[in-house]
Amino acid sequence: MDFETKIYTKIGGYGRYNRIVSIFSWFPNFAVMLNLFCDVFYTLIPGSYHCKPDPTLLPSGFLFSNYSRQGYLNFAIPWVNGSGLSHCKLYKYPRNVSNFIDSIPKEIVPCTRGWEYDQAAALQSNYVTEWNLVCVDYWKIPLQHICFMTGWIVGYVLLGTVCDWLGRRQGFLLSVSLSGLLGVAVCLSNSPVVFLLLRLSQGAMLAGVFLSSYLAKIDAEYPDYTQPCYHSVLELHSTRVIWRNCLILSFTMFIGTGIQYCFIRNLRSYSHNFYFSYFLRVVTGALGCIFLCLSVNLFGRRGILLLSAIITGLSSLLLLALTQYLCGVLVLVLSVLGLLFSQALAMLSAFFASEVMPTVVRGGCLGLVLASGCMGMAASSMMELQNNRGFFLHHVIFASFAVLSVLSIMLLPESKRKPLPDSLKDGEGQRRPPLFLSHEDTLPLLYTRCGASEYNPDNYSRLVTATRKMLIEDNLPYKIVVPSQSPLLPSNSAVH
Repeated sequence: MDFETKIYTKIGGYGRYNRIVSIFSWFPNFAVMLNLFCDVFYTLIPGSYHCKPDPTLLPSGFLFSNYSRQGYLNFAIPWVNGSGLSHCKLYKYPRNVSNFIDSIPKEIVPCTRGWEYDQAAALQSNYVTEWNLVCVDYWKIPLQHICFMTGWIVGYVLLGTVCDWLGRRQGFLLSVSLSGLLGVAVCLSNSPVVFLLLRLSQGAMLAGVFLSSYLAKIDAEYPDYTQPCYHSVLELHSTRVIWRNCLILSFTMFIGTGIQYCFIRNLRSYSHNFYFSYFLRVVTGALGCIFLCLSVNLFGRRGILLLSAIITGLSSLLLLALTQYLCGVLVLVLSVLGLLFSQALAMLSAFFASEVMPTVVRGGCLGLVLASGCMGMAASSMMELQNNRGFFLHHVIFASFAVLSVLSIMLLPESKRKPLPDSLKDGEGQRRPPLFLSHEDTLPLLYTRCGASEYNPDNYSRLVTATRKMLIEDNLPYKIVVPSQSPLLPSNSAVH
């Protein structure tokens, strides 16, 4: 931005107003992230659950007082080797049986009276236990996450354009007010279908809160007297550089979020404890953020994005090819390393997009990039919807995409220490620098210092006018005088 490079530093730089905007922009982001991560707890299946015993399926002469609690469960529920009591089946006995021996004839039937659950992590009840979404209704759990991510996709695309048209503040107020109302409505849901629809709508509004607050923080130093300029993301088809940058960063964002499922699945194979994988994911995300804060200003956005894509792709390929040959510790190290740099890849893609996209379409373009990240997160739920039958293909595709992204990142410009583009023309003027700068010894003849003055057409016109007058009036500071003496050497005609 011209304001940022020319005026912003002369009025005090990062002053009180900008600090207040930055601080208050953290609060909605914190609330949005809590809503995003609480979806993990909403849809978490308890570690242990089984059918409620049905007395009508037991023999008429069965006496509960003759059995302990565990003995009663063993009599009423089938035992599955390796996992304990069956999650979805019950025994059905003939009613007139009086001799309760192991060889008594019985058949296996589905659950008839619901389920008994252990307490879910951090919650007394959740979306699963409230409506018994297990066994034949298990498919509704990943469907809820897909609907939630669909809401985020719609919110990023639509409300990003709204922020470009109506302004960041109006988009933020609209999103906050509607997300609060929808959050209260989610708590009052009385069926899984209503819960799905409300979570979809709430996800769209939460996406608007995050996007508008993030854009407001980026544009905090922009002057209030700028003239409005209405553009749409549909105009990107007429651009070349902006559309290419948006497409590449959307691709890397999609990879960074979608490939995390592959690494998290390997963590689950190492330990089935929910808190182990959850906190390891959170810690690697925090470490990835710290890594970006320390490196992007030194080595550039494009270089660190390239490094993150390379390490993510290598970790994924090694796990894909050598998991069965590696020990558990190496699998854990590669999974943590891949999870760390895949989250760094996703975060830097969003940050990079906010810097290379022009101000007039920054909301819509950044919304497209973030929406592609939600598509990557929804891809993991697609695998769970199919009971992970396509996990190997999922891993192969994202590992191949990670390798392909290394080549596409080379086409991006570098935004380090450069003003943010304002118009579409500024965005089209960004060029790709060489990855490795050549160092040539160039010694200038004279050391010149560029003045701070800028080109002024009035000064140039005065200089041209004065020069023309001097030429017309013959008032030159010097004149070319013809010598009066004859030359020392005679001409050829005189010799002859």
